[in-house]
Amino acid sequence: MSDGTGRHSEDGLARRSEDGLARAGPAHRDDPRLVEEAWTRVAERYAAYWSPRFRPYLLDAVGALRPPPEGPLAVPGCGPGEEVLLLAEQFPERPIIATDPSTGMLRILWSALRDRGIGQVVASSGGAESLSAFVRQAAGVLSSFSLQLLPNPLAALADWSRALRPGGRIAALFWPRKPEDSAVGRLHEAIEKGTGERRPSWEDTALEALPRIGLRLVSDTTVAHEMVHASPEEYFDEIVRSGPLQALEMRAGRDTVERCRAAWLAAETSSARPWKHAPPARLWELERLEGFEPDHH
Repeated sequence: MSDGTGRHSEDGLARRSEDGLARAGPAHRDDPRLVEEAWTRVAERYAAYWSPRFRPYLLDAVGALRPPPEGPLAVPGCGPGEEVLLLAEQFPERPIIATDPSTGMLRILWSALRDRGIGQVVASSGGAESLSAFVRQAAGVLSSFSLQLLPNPLAALADWSRALRPGGRIAALFWPRKPEDSAVGRLHEAIEKGTGERRPSWEDTALEALPRIGLRLVSDTTVAHEMVHASPEEYFDEIVRSGPLQALEMRAGRDTVERCRAAWLAAETSSARPWKHAPPARLWELERLEGFEPDHH
């Protein structure tokens, strides 16, 4: 919508997008306080189990961030901060603003920053969708595996656009809803089957809306790296014990999680041990449009 000056309102666009996603089917949104508690509960185990497996993907994302020479960098949804540390190595002279809603995750990052003597990073408690409350005129935003977890990814992208200076860049790495023939795609199907809750597709809607929130797509690539787990059972169990399904277990109970687990194992027929796969992640490079004037809140 227009604010009367010809500018587009990101809040209005985000609301329209949110309404459209809601109409696509029943989708549950966890209480933010429950989500924060869940991520804090699993933080140490997440850092131990998933961070080493995600590192090759994070290196791809850091390499895809090509910010202009002036301005701070920002990392919303930083988790335990592996990508923050990589970014600090890549850009040792740049201020970095990192946010995450989980104090447990932030404690891991704060400890790593102290141990390594890194003084250029400020890490604060905050949601990925409210980055612009912490930084404006940023040169770059790096997001790793948080977009697909958010209730409204488009609203988050609009906020990140608001946080950027003209010509600023975003590197956004996330697990796509498809293809179904990947382990992540089959996991989504198993969760929907076990819970009856749908999480509608959002990627095409976001791409179509980019110009209206002041962004353009520079590149859209798929990256994949081999991951090794003891078994499909371990993969699923770690997603619960040390990953995003902890919130589902806390909200819906163990019986619901067991139904999802049964649906997942029914679709995974490989008898190979250890169990290996190379899940495809999507990596968007986005640029803030020159001349775009976002609303400031």
